[in-house]
Amino acid sequence: MTNESKLGLFVTLGIIAVAVSIMLLGNFDFKSKYTINAYFENASGLPKKAKVKIAGVDVGHIKNIILENEKAKIILNISSGVKIYSDGVAKIVATGIIGTKYIEIVPGTASNKMLTDGDSIKTLGSSSIEDMIAGVVEQVNKVLKNVSSGVNEDFFKNLSDTVKNLKKVSRTIADKEKEIAQIINNFNKFSGDLAEVTSQNKEDIRKIVLEIKKVSMQLDEFMTKINKGKGTIGTLVNDEEMATELKQTVSSIKTTVDELKATFGKASRLEIDWEYMYRYDTRAEKSYNDFGIRFRPNPNKFYYLGISNIANSKDVLPEDRENINKLDALLGFRSKYFEIYGGAIRSTGGLGAGFSPYNPIADTYRKLYFNVEIFDTNSQTTDKKPNIAAGARLGVFHWLYAGVQAENITSKTSWMPYVKVKITDKDISSLFGVASIAATGSK
Repeated sequence: MTNESKLGLFVTLGIIAVAVSIMLLGNFDFKSKYTINAYFENASGLPKKAKVKIAGVDVGHIKNIILENEKAKIILNISSGVKIYSDGVAKIVATGIIGTKYIEIVPGTASNKMLTDGDSIKTLGSSSIEDMIAGVVEQVNKVLKNVSSGVNEDFFKNLSDTVKNLKKVSRTIADKEKEIAQIINNFNKFSGDLAEVTSQNKEDIRKIVLEIKKVSMQLDEFMTKINKGKGTIGTLVNDEEMATELKQTVSSIKTTVDELKATFGKASRLEIDWEYMYRYDTRAEKSYNDFGIRFRPNPNKFYYLGISNIANSKDVLPEDRENINKLDALLGFRSKYFEIYGGAIRSTGGLGAGFSPYNPIADTYRKLYFNVEIFDTNSQTTDKKPNIAAGARLGVFHWLYAGVQAENITSKTSWMPYVKVKITDKDISSLFGVASIAATGSK
């Protein structure tokens, strides 16, 4: 392969990697939507492309923010399946004091007219953080102005006198240090005398304990009445409306925490597998090397990008050069034990399917795995038939697999035993952790 070909290959791989990253980490949504307009007096701090939510659930996003008639006109993209009615209300909400802002919609009642594309929704005004800070600063300035002008002079005079008295008390304590030490000694002596008195009056103390126990039983009866809702206090404690409000408050807090976890946990859910395979063609008596990276954004989907038949064109025969350094770029979907995938297999279009009978297909380790692939490799067949390959492999360790695959089943079958090594990003993190511990121990 020439240097120009290598450069072109790596540029292509870079473009594909960027495209895959955008697909994984981008917020693409191809569902049909309709737009409604919301007018606010102030949209400060509201980012473009911010989310639109109903009851905390994402239903769309902001399409654009423009100025119209001295008001902020916000165009909202709403999913077509979401119904919003004419009495619905939109407001700007933040996830916290300095959190990201978004649009929260109360959809209204179904008895009213449903909003359609281009309609406007009612809005509720919201104060910006800047306005609140300005109000606080104004109050501080007012207090400082009162101090400088003599207003509330008595209050500040009393405050000054209090500070002086505190200083005087602290000086008195310092002057009476010896007396305080004497008081502590007297307390120690008193505790010793108390121990002697208790030893001599055990019977009286026992009677006192019995009286305390009697009072405790009466208190227990009182608490029982409260639990049964008897009396004013019992009615207050057992009020169902109060309990409902408390549950709603706890539910709101839980929803907020879940949203924060979803926001900051998205990137952490992406898992990456680094895969290497060594194959040996018993019919052609040749070995092949494959390398690829598998991206798993969730258990039901994966992306695979790799190169098959890796070799240096200078080290192979001229008739075999067209079969080396083939591109694999696949998109796959998984259920519990099955998976299907499609895309580029050895630089040609192809489809494949896999089955794991003992372990879930999304697990990083599978004891037994079967697969079948169909792809077109015209350079290997003279009758232009598609290449059908099928195989099985066993998991030796969590990172090592051994298997066999039959290729060109429809023509001249080639049997290929292979060994596959798979390392996850968690394995790499563990290796770095062990290495850091070993380095620390060697110092």
